[in-house]
Amino acid sequence: MSADSPLAPDQDVLVDADIFFAIGYPSNPQYQRFRRAVRRASVVLQLPQRVVGELGGPNRDRVRRALDEGWAEIIDAPDPTAGDAVAASDIARRTIADVTGQPEHEVEKTDAIIAGLAIQYVREQASTDVVVLTDDGPARNGVENAVRAQGYTDTITVYGRSDIIGDDSGDTMRLI
Repeated sequence: MSADSPLAPDQDVLVDADIFFAIGYPSNPQYQRFRRAVRRASVVLQLPQRVVGELGGPNRDRVRRALDEGWAEIIDAPDPTAGDAVAASDIARRTIADVTGQPEHEVEKTDAIIAGLAIQYVREQASTDVVVLTDDGPARNGVENAVRAQGYTDTITVYGRSDIIGDDSGDTMRLI
């Protein structure tokens, strides 16, 4: 773990699409700082196929650069099938619905599934240190609530972009 990042080489880091949306394109200072932090921590970000699809596919420049440079890889993430993983997805979906005021069936599937995916990943990969990176506040609340409810707080941690690279008021993000 470096002084400015909570990431460490022995962690499995699952990434939600909003992290890549938040850091922008490779020319964006946030992207560059994020890239440096990930490389300094010697981690390889795990991008589930569903996340890559949300980002527009593996050939989008923000994804392609990360893949080409070896600090991210696309994974065939298992569907959450274990009882505690399915329950975690349900808990996350309910939490997100409560926080956003949306009906549960309208909650974005990836946001709810990532909690179950993290638990399924712990089970199938026998990982003892999984990090979920999301910059979506309701999704983060949902994952944290589900991890806590299912008893995985010792193995799964949730971070956002600012936990990895801090907040720099000089950064700009252009929404299109």
